[in-house]
Amino acid sequence: MRCAYIGFDSAWGGKAPGGLCYAVLDNGSLCESATPTLATFEDAKGVIEQCREEADYTLVAIDQPTMVPNHTGMRPVEKVAGAIQPGVQPANLNSNMFNRTAPIWAFLDDLDPREEPLEAQRATEGLHLIEVFPGLALRGLLSGPPASLSYNPKGSKFTIDHWRLVAECTSAQTNDLGMPAFSSWAADASGLTKPSKADQDRLDALICLVVALKWRQRDAATTVLGDWRGYMVTPLSPAGKVKVTAAAAKHCVPVGCGSWGVYEAALAYFDGKHYDAFEWLGHPSAALGGETPLDRAKKPEGTQDVLDLIGRLEHGIPT
Repeated sequence: MRCAYIGFDSAWGGKAPGGLCYAVLDNGSLCESATPTLATFEDAKGVIEQCREEADYTLVAIDQPTMVPNHTGMRPVEKVAGAIQPGVQPANLNSNMFNRTAPIWAFLDDLDPREEPLEAQRATEGLHLIEVFPGLALRGLLSGPPASLSYNPKGSKFTIDHWRLVAECTSAQTNDLGMPAFSSWAADASGLTKPSKADQDRLDALICLVVALKWRQRDAATTVLGDWRGYMVTPLSPAGKVKVTAAAAKHCVPVGCGSWGVYEAALAYFDGKHYDAFEWLGHPSAALGGETPLDRAKKPEGTQDVLDLIGRLEHGIPT
């Protein structure tokens, strides 16, 4: 079976290019690859479409929130991630990064990937997508990481030691995965004395690729945090797992067993238009007594209430 894996750091807003890399395996053997390069959403879409045409199975790991039903604040999964890696950027539909014209929605609408992490592990065909947060993933990939990683060259707390630590870790991880070209690229990146934000975007794309491969290979330390309300696929260290479990319980975030039915039903009702589906999920509904579907689904039997409502809407039954 021919499988393609793509790591994409989208740079969110689309004003500047992000990073992209990919690897194609034929029956488990690396047969084609591209080390990290700068790429726009359109560039990434072209590579993904080509991979989808040529491979039986394609998995995209993207550094970008893709499940954003909340209109304000941050998603619960971001609160969980912040308990381990401070400085998590919040995602909500009122942000310019996620309003109706944000490039992520056209990207998802055009590609129409399957976005259910557990299905991405077991599927043998199709295009699949998972969300990855490199800053969180590194907490599980690094051995004895510092309290807070500061490897963003544009960050006020950036240190070259943290940059080298991350690049060397990524080099070791890709070497263990049997991908010497990626390992060499990351080793070269570790030697940069003045890395740029573009360098970090490319490095983050490679971290996304590592997580995609680990997830597909059912790496025991890699799990999914969250569900259609917002999620991340990430490796966890033993200590990180303890912190995540406590934070996840506090914020009612499932670990390893999220539900995706509401998202799939809403997306189908809105003809694959991601923004419209999420905007509806976060908007008060008279049929739910003024609650949003997002809030109703948090209650016992609430998920079924939302699914029933979508079913009535599909059949034109007054609500």
